Amino acid sequence: MINIRNSKTPTSDEAIKTIEEKFGIALPVEYRNFLLSHNGGRVTPAVFRFKKQSGKYADSCVDWFLAIYDGEFDNFESYFETYKLDQQRLPPELVPIAHDPGGNLICISVSGSQKGAVFFWDHENECDIGETPTFANVHLIADSFSMFLAGLEDS
Repeated sequence: MINIRNSKTPTSDEAIKTIEEKFGIALPVEYRNFLLSHNGGRVTPAVFRFKKQSGKYADSCVDWFLAIYDGEFDNFESYFETYKLDQQRLPPELVPIAHDPGGNLICISVSGSQKGAVFFWDHENECDIGETPTFANVHLIADSFSMFLAGLEDS
């Protein structure tokens, strides 16, 4: 069972709809429900595993989930603008929902055949500025947000 602490005040359907309309996205239902009940925060356990394209497994951990609020830190809107609008650093269907301690992102797919799946985005191997982002530095963690949360482990 997971424990989430340091969440922001739970957000509202209206606030989520405003974000979705502003950015032209539709957040998956499981993630929307998470925002409505927790709205960001730190999770325990926090470690997750993912399979790299090389076939080897690696792990990381969730440092903070992003929140929909007006604050400066771990702000969903700010991360979206930074990684999706200011510079196109993520594939079009991915949206950041959390980060690890090393500046990598945990993202959720908001469109396409893998809508709702959760991915690890490795900033060390991202494409060069001006290139179109691909999945070369993106690794599947779980097929759904609930599976992602259920798979979190202690370090």
